Amino acid sequence: MPVLTTSIASDAVDAAVQKYFLKDKQVKEEYFRKFYNVTTGVTDLTLRDSGLSGLGLASRVVENAVIVSEVPVQTFDQSYVQVLYSKLMGFTWMMWKYGIKKRDVTRVVNALKTACYAKRETLLAEKFDAAYLTSYTHSDDGGNYVITTTGGDGLAMASASHTREDGGTVWSNVNSDGTTVNMVLDYPGLKALFRVASNMVNPKGQPFPVTPNRIMVRPGTAAAFRAKEILGALKNNKIPGEFSNDGAAIQTFEVVENRYLLGTGDATSITNLTAATNWHAIDSTQMSDEYGPQYFESQGIQLDEQNLVYKTKELQYTATLAFAYGHNDARIVFSSQGDNT
Repeated sequence: MPVLTTSIASDAVDAAVQKYFLKDKQVKEEYFRKFYNVTTGVTDLTLRDSGLSGLGLASRVVENAVIVSEVPVQTFDQSYVQVLYSKLMGFTWMMWKYGIKKRDVTRVVNALKTACYAKRETLLAEKFDAAYLTSYTHSDDGGNYVITTTGGDGLAMASASHTREDGGTVWSNVNSDGTTVNMVLDYPGLKALFRVASNMVNPKGQPFPVTPNRIMVRPGTAAAFRAKEILGALKNNKIPGEFSNDGAAIQTFEVVENRYLLGTGDATSITNLTAATNWHAIDSTQMSDEYGPQYFESQGIQLDEQNLVYKTKELQYTATLAFAYGHNDARIVFSSQGDNT
């Protein structure tokens, strides 16, 4: 196990170095709260959800006829298993005494909490980068492991053939105008988003009211810049990219620029997206235990007590976090690879 020694950080104990800084600045915004229904205080290792559908349409009853009966169908079930994430940092007694404490950089141990924070954001953003996949391989210091991303219907979060609970016609949450799929984030692409949302149905095939109002992109991408340009036009009730007097056909939305969203196809083990402009949308008003991505936290990020190894006098610190995440019903989430395929 690596330990910070005076030879590794020699400047910390060098009297000739007058100024010694801790450089651990990192983005601390919790982007995941914008796209996940968050549940804290979980005490069970495994959570499982399911439910019942509503009913279809009422039937006409002619005089003296028997009323036709109907029962709900059971919806899909999904399991969420808690996983522990942690990081350890060790210091020799000499390094802690004459380097860390003397330089007043004991807050370096807070980097452990930052590592947990970054891990959570990375995993929860990866679910969207891998929206079209049923599983992918994730790598970290602990090794490689497979993460399954399927929902209750056994399909990827973004699919044009989601299974309907009553066995009826499949439904889609993939951006499309009916001809072009995975449209670029532009005015036509946004109209396609609302078209797909308007076609959403419930488990019995009846209209399901969903209105995307939040869009996630990676900052610095063409999708991010265009989203903000379009938003400016919409706020003035103008059609983006036109000089006509017509009003815009879609509503304004919130842009979430998630720095942990890859937005590219560079990491083929993580995502099958081919464009550097993937984007996602959600109806935040319906983020709940029933719909959309779920985050279940059994332990928030915490810095554990210092541990002293008596044999070597090494000082150890750890930070830990435990949570489960995934989705069962993706009816309020929409995705686009942004490449007009």
